[in-house]
This record gives sequence, structure tokens and C-alpha cells, in this order.
Amino acid sequence: MNALKNTGNFLIKNMGDNPAQIAFRVVPDIGFGVLAGVQTPGDLSDKLIAGGTQAAGGVLGGITTGGAVKGVLGRTAMNPKAISSVADLADLAGSVGGDFAGMMVGDNLQRAKDKLMGGQGLTSYERMSAEEQAQYAEILKQQILAQYGLIPGTREQFAMPYTNPSTGMGVA
Repeated sequence: MNALKNTGNFLIKNMGDNPAQIAFRVVPDIGFGVLAGVQTPGDLSDKLIAGGTQAAGGVLGGITTGGAVKGVLGRTAMNPKAISSVADLADLAGSVGGDFAGMMVGDNLQRAKDKLMGGQGLTSYERMSAEEQAQYAEILKQQILAQYGLIPGTREQFAMPYTNPSTGMGVA
């Protein structure tokens, strides 16, 4: 319980020194989480899982990395303003890493949700891919059958007399 309290204090303490810095560190991560959720195919729960895990991963990754750098550099004789700038850059790098970690967590949650709902344990993108591959296979099948005259109603080319390619006229 004490570890959770200490973690919460660490995150709150390292979110930023002022409202502008907090916004700089948190708003982009939340924005990218919203984009991920909006662009994810599937139902509302798939969108919420994808967006929420990416936003949470970005925020936590950024604040943790920025706070760690701030803690390490705070023990040096470095200018506090420079420490804050380096911590902001570390937050940016941590946010990207946290986004990727959040995406992996989100994918696994979507797979678990799909499995619980009676599916094959696929993410929304994997389900969309399987559906599109099945559609493409059906289109190819129809094209091949039509090409070789194996579909009823496509044999009229055999009822026509032979056509001379040089003149375009039928030959009896």
C-alpha cells in the first residue's frame, strides 16, 4: 500500500512545475490516445481500450522518465532551468516509449476481450484484416471462375464465331 502511495506522490510531483508544463507533458499523450481510439476499428470497447491504454502509457512513460532524469540531475550542480528542459526532453522520449508499451497492453486486452466474447482472440485490426482477406479471396475466386468460363452466364464468348484479330470480323 505504501508503494502505491509513493508511486502516486512521485507521479504527481513530476507532472510539472506549473500548469503550462503539465499541459506540455500530458495533453499530447491524451491527444494521441484519443486519436488512437477514434481510428481503431471495432466497437466502442475496442476504441476505449486502444485509446485509454495508449494515453495512459504515454502519460506514465513520460512522467516517469522525466521524473527519473530530474531526480538524477537534481543531485548535480546543474542549473534548475536546464534540468527542467532536459526533463522535458526525457518526458518526450518516455511518452513515445510509453505509447508503444500502452499499445502492446491494449492489444493484449483486446485479444482477451475477443476471446471472452467467443471470438478467436484477435485485436480489432486483426479481425478487420481477416475479414478483408476473406473478401479478397472471394473476389479472386469469382474472377478466376469467370475468366475460365466456369460461371453460368459467362460462356457467351463460345457462342460467337471465331474473330480474326487482324480484321475484327467473324470467321465462319
